[in-house]
Amino acid sequence: MRLHIAPSADAPLVKDIGLRPGGQDSTAGVNDTGARASTGQSFAVAERRGEWTAIWYLGQKAWFHNPRKEPAAVNTRGLVLTPREGLAEVPVYGRAYPEASAYPAGIPVQAVSPLPYKLLAGQRYVVGDRTPGEYYFAPVFDSSGHTVVRGQEEYYEIQFGHRVAFVKASDVRVSQG
Repeated sequence: MRLHIAPSADAPLVKDIGLRPGGQDSTAGVNDTGARASTGQSFAVAERRGEWTAIWYLGQKAWFHNPRKEPAAVNTRGLVLTPREGLAEVPVYGRAYPEASAYPAGIPVQAVSPLPYKLLAGQRYVVGDRTPGEYYFAPVFDSSGHTVVRGQEEYYEIQFGHRVAFVKASDVRVSQG
C-alpha cells in the first residue's frame, strides 16, 4: 500500500532520503519502494484519524487508508522500542557489526556506519531479534580460514520503512506496544 505524508489520497507520498538523497518525491512506480508498505511487515501505529492510520516509517509519520469495514492492516500487540530517556535521536544501521575491539589480529575491522535515517524521540518501531554484532570473515572460497567475529555490543532488528535495520540496544527502551 502507498504511504502519504498526510491522511489524504491526494497528499504526496512520503520521501525516502536513503533512496533519494536529493529530496525528490517518491513515486507510485512498481520499483519505487520508498513509500510502500508490504504484506508481512510490522509497524507501530503513530496516529489514527477517521479511516486513516499513520505508522512510523523511515523516521516520519506515513499515512494509509484503513477503513474499519475493509481494513488494510491487522492490529496486534507486541514489543516496541523508542530512544531511551535523554536521547533526542538514535542512529539506524544497515548492519549489526561488532565493535572494533572484538576483531582478532588479521581480520579487518568493519566500520559501524549509520544509514542516513534517525529514529527520533517519541517514535516507536516494532522489535525484532536482539543480536550481538557479528561479522563473517570469508576472504576466499576455502572455508578453512573463515571466522565469525562476535562483539559485546547488542542490537535490535527493526522494520524501518521497507528495510530491515538495526539500532544499538544501549540506545533504546523496549516496552509493550
